Amino acid sequence: MMVKIYSYYFEELLFKFAFGEENGADYPRWLDDEAFPPLSPRDAIKASRVVVATMLKAYPQADPQFDSCALKRSSESQSGWWYYDIDWVVWPPECDGSDRSTINVPVLLNGQVPAFEVFSYQERFKAWES
Repeated sequence: MMVKIYSYYFEELLFKFAFGEENGADYPRWLDDEAFPPLSPRDAIKASRVVVATMLKAYPQADPQFDSCALKRSSESQSGWWYYDIDWVVWPPECDGSDRSTINVPVLLNGQVPAFEVFSYQERFKAWES
């Protein structure tokens, strides 16, 4: 099973994360009898903060602001595995506050952020081909 997450940075870029068990997404497992996941939400947010800064390094923006942290399961079956989906709100520096972009960054329960691909807005259709 492969999970794909797509995020736009305005009409400039499309970021694509694709990950699955071959990337270690199924380990460590969060077992049904455990109250808390192996990775805390705060650690997941911290890992995603570093990656979102890297993603936007070449583009001027105001500091990304944390928006939400969702714990998601790859499928409804017992063989599904969990990951965090972290949302960051990003404004360009010249923005009056009305135009913003939300960037999603997945974080695996092992604390790793999967590799991502970057597509220009003009070539965004290629993100769905691969």
